[in-house]
Amino acid sequence: MKKSKGQTIDLLYTNKNEINKKIKSKPKNKTNKKKNKAKKALNDNNERINLDNEIIIGLTPKKEEISKKPNIKKRKTKKTNKKNTTKSKQTKTKAKNISTKSNVKRNDIKKKDTNKKRNLKIIKWIIIVILLIVAVILFLRSSIFNIRQIVVVNNSKISSEEIINLSKLAPGINMFKTTNRTIRDNITANPYIEDVNIKRNINGTVTLDIKEREATYMLNFENTYTYIDNQGYMLEISENSLKLPIIIGFSTPNEEIKVGNRLNIDDLNKLNDVIKIMELSKNSSLANIITEIDIADSADYKLKVASEKKTITLGDMTNINIKLQMASTVINREKGKTGEIYFQDNSKKAVFKEEVSR
Repeated sequence: MKKSKGQTIDLLYTNKNEINKKIKSKPKNKTNKKKNKAKKALNDNNERINLDNEIIIGLTPKKEEISKKPNIKKRKTKKTNKKNTTKSKQTKTKAKNISTKSNVKRNDIKKKDTNKKRNLKIIKWIIIVILLIVAVILFLRSSIFNIRQIVVVNNSKISSEEIINLSKLAPGINMFKTTNRTIRDNITANPYIEDVNIKRNINGTVTLDIKEREATYMLNFENTYTYIDNQGYMLEISENSLKLPIIIGFSTPNEEIKVGNRLNIDDLNKLNDVIKIMELSKNSSLANIITEIDIADSADYKLKVASEKKTITLGDMTNINIKLQMASTVINREKGKTGEIYFQDNSKKAVFKEEVSR
């Protein structure tokens, strides 16, 4: 195809413009390349030698280093802030301590006040109680409570007059002047009286309820008889013999046999066996005919039946009930004969050995 003139002119202009652009762009690219090379060289040097971190003599610090100096001030400000915070904390703790001390002082003052109030209340109540006690004592000691009558009950051995004399009570005396303990001690000085129950009435009567001891056995000592009860108390020493079993072979010393005294421990243990023997003998006819009990040996107790002229050798306390029943049958079988009853085959058999008269 053929080109026109107008087209040719346009092509020429375009070619010129492109050529000019290329010419302009070339030096720029060269300068850019040079700059890039310089930057790379600097970076390489920085990688090899870090001037920021190392100090070289004769070189002045860079602007970047000068710009970093304010960080020191920041550190200093941090330190000052820390100091300020510690100071503020100290002031706060001091203020707290002062406040706690003041609170403690206030609490101490409050406690002292409360303690004073309590002490005053206690003192008031003590005074009131003391006044009441004094008033009651004065009232009880007045003539309203004078004794008008003394009554003694449940006494058989000791007379009422003797008991009243022992109590040291009399009409016209204030019934609360002496205590129950002193009255009881005065009355129980008599060995026949075991205990006293004291009752005071507003009408002026005093009742003495007596519990007496009862003589159950006798001790034969120097042609006299000492009456004792089941507890081993010596109630009376007399020349008269009662219808009571006589205990012989006791170990209580003669000088200790006095009214109001008691048997020694060994004799008291044996007395318990004697009481058991006498209780079990009630099951047979022996209870009312035993006249004497020998307690010298606890492994060989002996009973004397004077009316039947016989002696029963019981041995120890094994099978004591069976022994007593067998002894009763032997006595009934061997009436009128004098002799001894003893036991064989572990207390299963009672044997009567008649005394041969010479």
